[in-house]
Amino acid sequence: MIISHRYKFIFFSFPKTGSESVRASLSSFNEVSVLPWRQRNPFYPHMSPLETQRVFEDLNWDFESYRRISCVRNPFPRLVSLYRMICRVDGFWRNGLRPSFDTWIKMVSSSGCGGGGRPHQRWRQYGAWSARTWLYDANGRSLASDIIRLEDINVALPQVLAELALPDLSIPHLNPQSRVDWATWYDTQSVQHVKTKYSWD
Repeated sequence: MIISHRYKFIFFSFPKTGSESVRASLSSFNEVSVLPWRQRNPFYPHMSPLETQRVFEDLNWDFESYRRISCVRNPFPRLVSLYRMICRVDGFWRNGLRPSFDTWIKMVSSSGCGGGGRPHQRWRQYGAWSARTWLYDANGRSLASDIIRLEDINVALPQVLAELALPDLSIPHLNPQSRVDWATWYDTQSVQHVKTKYSWD
């Protein structure tokens, strides 16, 4: 995440939505200490909007006065990307002890434990959340003022940056994976699972 008091904006890093690349491009504007979750710092990279709102309240900072930006992404390619990343970094999965994609899709939750993993692997948990779970509180209020689709980021993000009087920044492509045709990962049943769990998205 990125928090700029000078420019009054927060960037929430929703996993697998190009957020790491945006975070890198905005890093020079960050004004808080962002450390890994297990270091118990108030702010960590994939902190959810709801968690951020609570910390702002604890610090007596006015959450609503900040532009609150987050990217979202079509859940079909996002879930394929998340599964492939787990395959790369999870020791058990790398050794062949991993569920098939079809089995995994049935196991993940669009809220709560999300994509599972250890407590510090917030990217894995939140990466499987629906955009609805990520962006809204329990009363249905949006916690973000600007929601940018990854598919539109090259047009939408510069507009937001211009409104904040930030310079036009180039966005590096970090955390890349070899391109795959995500549609080929799905069969009829898994498509229906995603449509049901992520209907809001």
